Amino acid sequence: MAPIPAPILVTGSSGFIGRHVVRQLAASGHQVTATDYRPQAEPLPDGVKFQRCDLRSDPLPHGDFAAIVHLAALAGVRPSLDRPLDYEATNVLATLRLLEHCRQTSIDRFILASSSSVYGPATPLPAEESALPCPQSPYALTKLHAEQWGQLYAKLHGLNFLALRFFSVWGPGQRPDLALEAFRRKIEAGQPVVINGDGSQRRDLTHVHDVARAVELALRHSGTTPTVLNVGTGRNHSVLDMLAAVTPSGSTPRIDYRHANPADVPATLADAKSAKKYLGWTPKFTFPNGPLE
Repeated sequence: MAPIPAPILVTGSSGFIGRHVVRQLAASGHQVTATDYRPQAEPLPDGVKFQRCDLRSDPLPHGDFAAIVHLAALAGVRPSLDRPLDYEATNVLATLRLLEHCRQTSIDRFILASSSSVYGPATPLPAEESALPCPQSPYALTKLHAEQWGQLYAKLHGLNFLALRFFSVWGPGQRPDLALEAFRRKIEAGQPVVINGDGSQRRDLTHVHDVARAVELALRHSGTTPTVLNVGTGRNHSVLDMLAAVTPSGSTPRIDYRHANPADVPATLADAKSAKKYLGWTPKFTFPNGPLE
């Protein structure tokens, strides 16, 4: 499994996952061109090029790219309820522009960051890739539509397409709206922690280093692969477990319980056997204690 010799374009390189993926690929010897509509918040690894680009409207980056790793997206289930048009433009239309760019410039491989959100509350757990999608939010629907566009380009144009369905990603540099970081900041500020529902909702928490490694393995893989793979640990934890993990010893946080959000599902849990079978990927980190022995 040798690195792809030609450059790889990574979109969304300024984001939480994007920063880790760029570092992982650069450290593994890949030639990386990073792009985002935002400037880089931290220095890029040596040898990584950066092109600022709004994928929705700007001319797309050109180069001798062997693959695109498409991480750029509007994230978040709850915000998407109020901004469905923005999510459609960013998560679907920008993806379609990139897919067409692949067709026109003969880029062979496309890795899409998808989401466990495409599954629904009735999905049998652990969720298998063959389960019927049932999006509960505009965000989830846009991720499913992006997958479907990629699968269509694979059928019509021979694109080597793979969607990685990331389960809840955590780790250093996580976004402030994610539960763990939101809880930590509220506790530090001496403010009540907001929990929608009773805190029993469970999430498969996947470390960002494992996610970045899955992306690299997907790029290196040269065999026949399904067009969708789960990237999750096969373990889940409650919202109250997450709160406990960030609460200082001896402290008792104040909790502001609110109505459950209709876009939230009760639980997520990955069946990741296919990622192991096709990519040789298994998680190396477990929440909240870090690396597995």
